[in-house]
Amino acid sequence: MKLPGYYSSGQFARMAGVSVRTIRFYDKQNILKPSYVKASGARFYTDSDFGRLQQILLLKYLGFSLEDIREMTIAGADYRLLKNSL
Repeated sequence: MKLPGYYSSGQFARMAGVSVRTIRFYDKQNILKPSYVKASGARFYTDSDFGRLQQILLLKYLGFSLEDIREMTIAGADYRLLKNSL
């Protein structure tokens, strides 16, 4: 069954140029949670999640630790904190 506006983990990973394993890892680390999880456990993501993933990948590229990234994404990314860190 296809869900309009939602992407499977595989589709989402391909769009972002990362592996499904990376998507699952970010989920387990509470950095990027899926927008919808079916009873079967299948995870689905939205365009909004894609924007979040791009932010996560950028912060990782800039050298932030996963703990820092988790704190920033949970807190809604306090950009003053980010600016001061750069």
